[in-house]
Amino acid sequence: MKLKALFLPLISLLLGLGVALLIAAILGESPLKVLSVMIQGAVGSPTAVGYSLYYATPLLFTGMSVAWAFRAGLFNIGGEGQMALGGLTMSAVGILASDLPSWVGIPLALFFSFIVGGLWGAFAGWIKAKRGCHEVLSTILLNFVAFGLVGFFISNVFKNPDSQVPETKAVGLGFVIPSLPNWIGGSSPLSWALLLGFLFLCLFSFVMERTRLGFYQRMVGGAQGLALRAGINTNRQIILAMFISGGLAALAASGPVLGFALKTREGFTANAGFVGVAVALLGGNKPLGILFSSLLFGALTKGALDLDLDTQYVSRDLALVIQALIVIAVASQAGLLQLFDRFMKRATT
Repeated sequence: MKLKALFLPLISLLLGLGVALLIAAILGESPLKVLSVMIQGAVGSPTAVGYSLYYATPLLFTGMSVAWAFRAGLFNIGGEGQMALGGLTMSAVGILASDLPSWVGIPLALFFSFIVGGLWGAFAGWIKAKRGCHEVLSTILLNFVAFGLVGFFISNVFKNPDSQVPETKAVGLGFVIPSLPNWIGGSSPLSWALLLGFLFLCLFSFVMERTRLGFYQRMVGGAQGLALRAGINTNRQIILAMFISGGLAALAASGPVLGFALKTREGFTANAGFVGVAVALLGGNKPLGILFSSLLFGALTKGALDLDLDTQYVSRDLALVIQALIVIAVASQAGLLQLFDRFMKRATT
């Protein structure tokens, strides 16, 4: 079982990377050069490592968000909207209560962000539990509603009067998440939000595996009929699962908003909510897997940025191709596992 658990992510990664490099070769670019540029861009210097970790930070949260819903038998595609609302909430709290000290301001902004994102997710859970609408459909549609609300508040309520860019005013100094030391992230915008992600990953593992709440969530996700016979209110667990999932997605805004821009800009989510699906799938919805896959996708994002400058025929979009191919490979896990079983049988005979 341990070999199988390692086999699927590794093969998925190698397939995605291999096909992407093949596409680069077809376009006329040297695969070795493309691979070299991506590795150098991702880990070639302390600043490059810092940017890779910076891009990985939101993916830690969105990966956890998707994974929590998965473990409860749900599929949350609303991470983009929930993250956008979370970022707006952080800025709103940081603007309206700008004089608060950091030991109050940062936890307060994170708390209200979690609540707002959680309620947005819980609304999709309520529609699923009470009206039978599939959460994939409702969360996708709620993304557009969230984008509209965030755009309205940015442009009309909290707009920065000194900028032509659609963005909010800056938060107070007590809401700024400090940057990590230069020896960790160089001159990158890497902040303590990364450590916050690690903390929530540990909390995710503990709650899901060691508490009654986690047990109920896993039972609803894996054996809903048994959960009903055991007297568990499955509708309540569905709504609660989407609340927690939405709250985790909202916290993904902590790095980009409170740790870097210190304001909320339209489009700051940069598809982190959708990439979180790939992170959760590749990581097998397990905390350690989510950690490694978020670091991998963060490195892919940073490494691909240099392709625009250092290659002639491929661009940063190659990272999106690799991510998509990895998701396709993970979705084909049944066939991959059959191949693995055949290989192991031949190896042992």
